Amino acid sequence: MPTQISTVYPPMDGTVGPAALVDFHLEHNPTHAAYVYSEAPGSLVEISFLEFGRAAHRAAHLLRPKRSGPENEVVAFIANVDVLLYQTLVAGMMRAGLVPFPIGPRNSAEAMVSMLQKSGCHRILTTSVTLGPLIAQIKALTSADSALTFEDAPTVSQCYPYLGQEAFSHPFAPYPVPQAPLDLDQLLFYLHSSGSTGLPKPVPQTSRTLLGWCSPGYVVDLRRVFRLGGMHLPPFHTLGMTMQLFVPLASVMTVALYPPTSLTDHNTPPAAPTTDTAMEHSKRAGVTAIMAVPSFIETWSLDAEGVEWMKSLDFMGYAGGPLARKVGDALSADGVTIWCLYGATEFGCLTTLYGGAEERGPEDWSYMRFDENVHVRWVRQADGTFESQFLDTEVHKLSVLNLPDARGYASNDLWEHHPTKANFWRLVGRLDDVIILASGENVVPGPLENVIMSSPVVNGLVIFGRGRNQVGVLIERTPEVAAADVVEFRNIIWPIVEEANKEAPSFSRIFKEMIIVTDSSKPLPRVGKGTVAKKAAIKLYAAEIDALYETVEASAQSAADVQPPATWGENDVKAWLGVQAADIHSAQPLEVDTDLFSQGFDSLSATFLRNRIMGTLRSSSDPQASKAVQKVTHNVVFSYPTIRQLSTHVAQLVSGADAGPASATLAIEKMIEKYSAGLTDAPKLIFAAAAPVVLLTGSTGGLGSYMLETLLKDPSVEKVYAYNRPARGALTSQDRQRDAFVDKGFELRLLESDRLVYLEGDSAMPKLGLSDEVYEELRSFVNIIIHNAWRLDFNLSLASFEPNIRGTRNLIDLASHSRHASALRFVFTSTIASSQGWDNAKGEFPEEVQYDASTAVGGGYGEGKYVCERLLAKSGLHATSFRIGQISGGKPSGAWATSDWVPSFVKSGLVLGALPDAQGVASWLPMDVVSQAILDVALSKQSPSIVLNIVHPRPSQWSTIITSVANALHRAGVAEHCLPLIPFKEWFERLEQRSKGANADEMAKIPAIKLMEFFRGMSIADEAMRQSGQTDREGGMSSLSTSKSQASSKTMAKVQPIGVEDAQHWVHYWISKGFFD
Repeated sequence: MPTQISTVYPPMDGTVGPAALVDFHLEHNPTHAAYVYSEAPGSLVEISFLEFGRAAHRAAHLLRPKRSGPENEVVAFIANVDVLLYQTLVAGMMRAGLVPFPIGPRNSAEAMVSMLQKSGCHRILTTSVTLGPLIAQIKALTSADSALTFEDAPTVSQCYPYLGQEAFSHPFAPYPVPQAPLDLDQLLFYLHSSGSTGLPKPVPQTSRTLLGWCSPGYVVDLRRVFRLGGMHLPPFHTLGMTMQLFVPLASVMTVALYPPTSLTDHNTPPAAPTTDTAMEHSKRAGVTAIMAVPSFIETWSLDAEGVEWMKSLDFMGYAGGPLARKVGDALSADGVTIWCLYGATEFGCLTTLYGGAEERGPEDWSYMRFDENVHVRWVRQADGTFESQFLDTEVHKLSVLNLPDARGYASNDLWEHHPTKANFWRLVGRLDDVIILASGENVVPGPLENVIMSSPVVNGLVIFGRGRNQVGVLIERTPEVAAADVVEFRNIIWPIVEEANKEAPSFSRIFKEMIIVTDSSKPLPRVGKGTVAKKAAIKLYAAEIDALYETVEASAQSAADVQPPATWGENDVKAWLGVQAADIHSAQPLEVDTDLFSQGFDSLSATFLRNRIMGTLRSSSDPQASKAVQKVTHNVVFSYPTIRQLSTHVAQLVSGADAGPASATLAIEKMIEKYSAGLTDAPKLIFAAAAPVVLLTGSTGGLGSYMLETLLKDPSVEKVYAYNRPARGALTSQDRQRDAFVDKGFELRLLESDRLVYLEGDSAMPKLGLSDEVYEELRSFVNIIIHNAWRLDFNLSLASFEPNIRGTRNLIDLASHSRHASALRFVFTSTIASSQGWDNAKGEFPEEVQYDASTAVGGGYGEGKYVCERLLAKSGLHATSFRIGQISGGKPSGAWATSDWVPSFVKSGLVLGALPDAQGVASWLPMDVVSQAILDVALSKQSPSIVLNIVHPRPSQWSTIITSVANALHRAGVAEHCLPLIPFKEWFERLEQRSKGANADEMAKIPAIKLMEFFRGMSIADEAMRQSGQTDREGGMSSLSTSKSQASSKTMAKVQPIGVEDAQHWVHYWISKGFFD
């Protein structure tokens, strides 16, 4: 055989078509090895490009003799053959002018028939001896006139008569060249999508798209690789075909395969790829790099031999799914070079291997860099991730276009940007995998699944929960733990679930009760590449999932998995509750005297803890305990939010000695006493004029954004410090502020002002959680504090708002020790809920400090704000508390959060066929009006009242406002006709009826179901109003005086009643958010 001196790389500019690449290598690189395999230790068989090219020609002769028959006939390839033969036949079909359509044999017959029909395919190349039952099913699903023909694929010996020994001297008849000129846009072959979200679809590929696949940097990068391990990849999958066929043809590199198992027939199936055989054959073949799926890498990482072998490679590449973070971190730290590739059937492989290697550290193993020829459009999501959208270019042609505004493809893949390296991105999940909870929170399951799948006892999983209050997980066990019962398996898997929970937002946490262990007789359905088909899995287990939610969402009937306390005495209950609370929260043991909600508990955690208490009481053999369950209130954890308080209460319930809840009035006064210690009345203050330097807390929220926008527009304001709590996830304060401005329709250029300074901290911490330097800067320069940040949760008790109260006291201390203390103005956004205990017989609620704490009793949110009103009254500062009522959407965009109660009943009304009518008025104020009223006072040179009521001084009739909303819905095309208004009681009865047995889809369409108790209260209040005959009050609320607020704010004095234009703005905003979709 002649000696070949150098490698000649094929041009990727279209002068040589992909189907002709085998001819290119026959001429230019015949002695280079295309493939190698080892039949035994110490032996190595090379398949040169000469032999591979000739084999492809022989396949072409066999499949389309003399180039007879139609050009571009689609041939489905559904076969169980060795990789060497598989890719040879694909290359041969393309060389013969046929259109190969490789289809994974693990697809269902239904899926295959669908793809055959959509691709117009009537000819199937198969292996009947191994796939006979599947072929029979396909025939059964197709009609007699479908004209399908089935033929057995050629064998290895037919294509490789001199296997591993072919020489130039052996006889060879080239296949005829095509007569038509090369058309780069002509259909070349089909691949199919995974089918993970439904039936797989055929995806057409042209010569131009394939050249685009072979042009990116990763192909050039692979030219550095001596020998690539690819034997274990499925040959019909995009990754397998790319690495086993297209990359060798484009980069002239060698791929190591398994040896063929059947030479003259198809009786022996190909070698099943396993982690052991893949590593063994890679070692035998002298592989220097390998591409693998994550599950293989995770298995290799479990023993020292596998780790040492991976360390010896130039790189360990992976694709097709996420590699568990802890596995990648450990391997990278141990010296394994890990690279990740990203691609899809719709657009090919888009990332580089060695690109940016000089910037990449070992800790960056999960990040990827996109090829310079790829045009990515990043679309930011609410949680700080980005969807990748790829735009069509001359070099990179897309196979599928789905963008409405450009020639491009929306991938639905979600990414995180590297925190410090501009060009690096990490894949974190799928947009179509995002689970939208009943609360409106978005759960990205990818990171959770990634961690849980790293467990050696997990064979597969699916996270579910769309439209529910919390997520759950379906887990399929590996055979090693198949014998364990469900409770035992939950305990086995729980530590890894806890690990996943640590990385997740609180609303994404998986509770032990929410784990469903699959039945071995109902394995999770999978698509061709072995990935779990999520939609199909959730459908398969729909009954089990519904039953789980019915059990959890009802009061717990029993607690079979929970050991009861040793006794129902207070100390034993306290120890037991500590264990249960920590177990639910997935955290270290919790402090017994610290509020649970300040330690990370939320309403969902409280529900599970309450259910465990009730279930354990109900299951107890102690008759006093089982009787006590009837006394457990819905909000028991909120009412007794520390472990000590809760244990005392539960013990007293069982003993019958419960004295009822502690005096709310006394609790308020104790909180005031605690946080007013050290405050003394200051001398009468004289406000001195100065250029405003403002500290604004909570600037990224709705009201905070409005105030920030106005402050930045005001040239008299010298500087604004925007102070917010740091958020979990990738979003910074700047990101959140920008998103808020976009949502409200504000000018983004305002955020570029050098007068704006972003700060992040925790106001409950000493010095607000800021550095000494920054705190001193605030003390030196700030002369206006607008305290707007506050936890929004109406379920919590006063004790749970203690961190907010402590933060307010810390801000008061900052103001008191400021160099501007004698002139500094302190503005606090309070709430009309601080008047919830007001006796309406006394008349309007006045704009004065109320020193009777019973005035505020009724809920922790209002009680906490009342405490702060009292603290400010005692501080001696030039302070004003604004008691703010219901805020509606404001100008310019009408932005009104879709999670609020008003949009909830509006959307629900579309399904219920009516909107609720209420007696009396609605004193809602638009957001822009509330913001401006506060700033009128904050920036005024006059001394205002210490308390102002911010509700509409000229409230509109409820029916007038809601009729305007109904008209706006009709004009916008959301409602086919103008929805009628019916009495609130009748509307609520319709809502209550629809709520019975409502599933996730119905709750999404009727979100008011999630606020049943709130609307029940409104219905009762409206009935009382109707019976009283009053029309000038707001149902269930005190009337509030606004004379001082109108005197202090020109905005309040001049505000016009809410009207038609306001309603139109709200509806248009809700439409823009897809709320009615």
